[in-house]
Amino acid sequence: MINSFVMILILVLLLAGLVMSFFAFRLKREEYRATGKYPRGHYMGHGLLIGIAIAIPIAIALENIFLGYLVGLVIGTFLGSHLEKKHEHELRPLTQKERDLRKKTIIIFAILFALGMVMFAALVLF
Repeated sequence: MINSFVMILILVLLLAGLVMSFFAFRLKREEYRATGKYPRGHYMGHGLLIGIAIAIPIAIALENIFLGYLVGLVIGTFLGSHLEKKHEHELRPLTQKERDLRKKTIIIFAILFALGMVMFAALVLF
């Protein structure tokens, strides 16, 4: 009973995150067309995406998912930071709509993380 409720809650939160991502991408595209610049953090996202892609084979090679993704996150953070500095002239500050959407997205993923930790603890304890 509780497992079903938690799974439904996670599914609803994931769907909400998916919908918010759609609006975030649409808003970013509209702002780019209007200004010709990307928002701050755009290239950081690219770096993290590349870092996570690098993490998958590292995690498999080390047979340790946590360590592999940790290495990928560090690589992605450094790469994203470098790209942000390199393309600084192409970046603009976030609009108020983008800041609000980012806050909502962070809240949804923080709740998902907390639920994941609770489920992990429940699996370990029971």
